[in-house]
Amino acid sequence: MLDSVTSIAAFATQMSMQKNAQQVQLAVLNKVREQQDIQGQAVLKLLESAVQPAQRIDVYV
Repeated sequence: MLDSVTSIAAFATQMSMQKNAQQVQLAVLNKVREQQDIQGQAVLKLLESAVQPAQRIDVYV
């Protein structure tokens, strides 16, 4: 009887630890996504600032 109670307690502890690990992994994933979004926005701003409309076209004959 005591062995089964110990097994159940160990299983519950393992499940709790797995749940915590999954929560940490999800938090890291969300942070990585957030960083990628920020970097993507920065790249778009950089590209937009690099594009300069042509004021005139120089033509040499």
